[in-house]
Amino acid sequence: MRRYFLLFLVILAASCLPDKAESQKAQIAFNREKIQIISQNQRRLPVELMVEIADTNQKRMHGLMYRTELADDAGMLFLFPSSRRISMWMANTVLSLDMLFIDENGEIKEIIENTVPFSHDEIRSQKSVVSVLEIKAGLSRHYDLRPGDVVAHSFFKLENSK
Repeated sequence: MRRYFLLFLVILAASCLPDKAESQKAQIAFNREKIQIISQNQRRLPVELMVEIADTNQKRMHGLMYRTELADDAGMLFLFPSSRRISMWMANTVLSLDMLFIDENGEIKEIIENTVPFSHDEIRSQKSVVSVLEIKAGLSRHYDLRPGDVVAHSFFKLENSK
């Protein structure tokens, strides 16, 4: 009987510990900023999103891991210090995402749609870019986003874009 009581206490204590995902999420504070995605040839009105900014190694490594929800007008903008071919993955990422690879002028160079949750497969840009915008899967198609569209944010050199 005593053994069962001790086992019960251990299980009870373990259930009171904070969830690892929640504790990791709480440790990282992302700044939120509004961006616009402007279509090439003005085929549609700009898309406005409120995105979280991942501009440090710690923030970029954590990204949208463990999130179970993402609004249609939200996302995460990963900012890198220099232009290069960027690799991403979906480890510990519950949601399927669309990834938009963006160059230093804010131009979308490539869009990878409907990534596979929890996958450890590398998702790599074919061209050198400095940023990746992650949004909920399917929204690239819904908003009619295409390579050549421009993301307006202070990080990008918009005066050099098309």
